[in-house]
Amino acid sequence: MKNLEIKIFSLCVLLQEMLDETEGHTNFKHKVRYHVNSLQKELDKILDVEFEEDNVSLLISHATKSLEYVFDTMIEEEEDK
Repeated sequence: MKNLEIKIFSLCVLLQEMLDETEGHTNFKHKVRYHVNSLQKELDKILDVEFEEDNVSLLISHATKSLEYVFDTMIEEEEDK
């Protein structure tokens, strides 16, 4: 898979953004945030590809839209059954 590190890093950032939008302070939210932050810090150490903030932001934006589309489509298909 091409640019696997960048894809994983982008998903970590996306998960952090989704956690920020989640209401409340649950134990689950705290644990997920801890593990995502840890993973992102470790990826920062080994990431061998340099990229600009704008590129990461654009990648995250595209990933978010794609995931939302897939989730919405799957939910609609389940509701139609």
